[in-house]
Amino acid sequence: MYIDTAKCVKCKKCVPYCPVGAIREVDGHMAIDLDVCVECGSCQRYAKCPRGAIYNVRLEPPRAYRKAFSDPFGKHENTTLKHMGRGTEEVKTNDVTGIVHDLDTIGFAVELGRPGVSASFADIEKVAMAVAPFAEEFEVNNPVTALMVDKKTGKFDDSVLGERVLSAIVEFRCRLDAAEEVLEALKQVSKEIDTVFSLCLISRVDEKDDTVHARSVIDSLNIDVNRTAAKTNLGLGRPRYEDRIKEASK
Repeated sequence: MYIDTAKCVKCKKCVPYCPVGAIREVDGHMAIDLDVCVECGSCQRYAKCPRGAIYNVRLEPPRAYRKAFSDPFGKHENTTLKHMGRGTEEVKTNDVTGIVHDLDTIGFAVELGRPGVSASFADIEKVAMAVAPFAEEFEVNNPVTALMVDKKTGKFDDSVLGERVLSAIVEFRCRLDAAEEVLEALKQVSKEIDTVFSLCLISRVDEKDDTVHARSVIDSLNIDVNRTAAKTNLGLGRPRYEDRIKEASK
């Protein structure tokens, strides 16, 4: 994003709309710090600049990835599904996608960044590489995975490491018996990254006795999940994964 200094009257109406504080006064005029800007477009879309001074140019990779992840209307042109915004819904509607469809498998979604903080791909790569030794597979439909040049190690294309986004999700599956190692790896890598992250663990409920087997692992590590949030997303209007499998086996 840019500000046309010939049009700008320094009303500063755009300043509070920037979620990362990239708009500031420099040498007597308003400017956008391109190193900090995540190309979300909020300043142009919502500030209603009275002079129309805020504008953008066509973005090319790797800069374009900032917009793809940070702008809710930005498409991930480098993915098959061309998700918008942060991207994936795969584990969020697990009843439909069946990403985690057995009791011995669990899913993880590590979301780095937040408005006001953002995250660099350098830090996102650190998380991906920390969990890669235990991951059975990084989610193929996640736009973060599309930026990996080596999905076995979690290594990203070097060209994107200097870019920043409002937030992004590292999404993968592993065996239940690797959960403790994953959580320990995330604990250690959290000391090396310069952003915040939230951790989502996806586990099926054992219908025999309503047990969540991943909970025993969490409790053994003395992680207090009673103060965290739990939710169930439903892919309403679409057939359940189990129903599709049954239908296909007929």
